[in-house]
Amino acid sequence: MSFSEVLKGLTEKVQGAKGALIVGMDGIIVEEFSQDPEGIDFNSIGAEYGNVLKEIQNASSSLRLGNASEVAVMTDAVDLIMRKINDEYFIALLLSPKKNLGKGRFLVRGASRRLEKEF
Repeated sequence: MSFSEVLKGLTEKVQGAKGALIVGMDGIIVEEFSQDPEGIDFNSIGAEYGNVLKEIQNASSSLRLGNASEVAVMTDAVDLIMRKINDEYFIALLLSPKKNLGKGRFLVRGASRRLEKEF
């Protein structure tokens, strides 16, 4: 299964999903799928949240809490679920606010496991 098929399937299975992306921890997008062509700047999300995930990982490590694997951010415009695929890549799902966050988390976890085999 290709990266784009995984992202499209993930986005189509969650009501209110705006899109999904696979991003390197350096902030460079590997693949993206959008159902909201007007609204969201995926390149900026990849760059900014790649840095956020690195900082969270550093904080977790320095506090001896282990590896951080998933982060959710709720904003006025979008709910964002990010999950590490491995140490170099993460997957992100963007949802309309207050839409199926639990289902999104569940499906992102499964997609992350499928993608891990590809990296």
